[in-house]
Amino acid sequence: MPKSNPDATSSDDYEFADTPLFRAVAAEMESWLGDDASGHDMDHARRVFDLATRLAEIEGADREVVGAAALTHDVHRAMNGTEAVHPEESLPEVRTVLERAGFPEAKIPAVLHCVEVHDEYDYRGVERPAESVEAEILRDADNLDAIGAVGIARNFAFTGVYGNPLWDPDGDGPSGIGHCYDKLLELEDEMHTDAARELAADRHDFLTAFVERFEREWFGEELPRDE
Repeated sequence: MPKSNPDATSSDDYEFADTPLFRAVAAEMESWLGDDASGHDMDHARRVFDLATRLAEIEGADREVVGAAALTHDVHRAMNGTEAVHPEESLPEVRTVLERAGFPEAKIPAVLHCVEVHDEYDYRGVERPAESVEAEILRDADNLDAIGAVGIARNFAFTGVYGNPLWDPDGDGPSGIGHCYDKLLELEDEMHTDAARELAADRHDFLTAFVERFEREWFGEELPRDE
């Protein structure tokens, strides 16, 4: 049985833990995401924060805007239970979070734009284009956390919360593997930055291998069959 890594990053080691502004935003977000079990919890927000702020440094983007957007981007998922809410509808709530945290007023519109457009995809037909590098970075970071090992785990957490089956190969209803085909395997081509594309390629390969193995195991194809 694998042992835990004593050098692994804990929740208190994230960079924002020592940054009063981000720490204040994260504290406000605990009341929104602290009870989430669908893979859109504070751990997801922290991972997106980590990826997004590193991409911001590479791209020369506004780190405060990117970091705040990463921490607040999933408010919409906590607004109406399991009913879908578009991120645009969460903007008043996101503004309130930022104001309570003392976030600079002049930068709030830039954060709100990132949040509003983060859930748009080329494969669906983009309705709200990203109009800043910060918005592109949030999309990249959020999508990266949806693929690879963590992305697979999040997908099946979401599947369980919503009462969907692992897979329904003979139907067209929602399922864990169905979501891989419907969305997750499309995300490699949605990246905006070079660094995100490089990470996405590796995570996409892992996801692809997982789906292929899952389907082999589902049908028991590892065992030889009599001719």
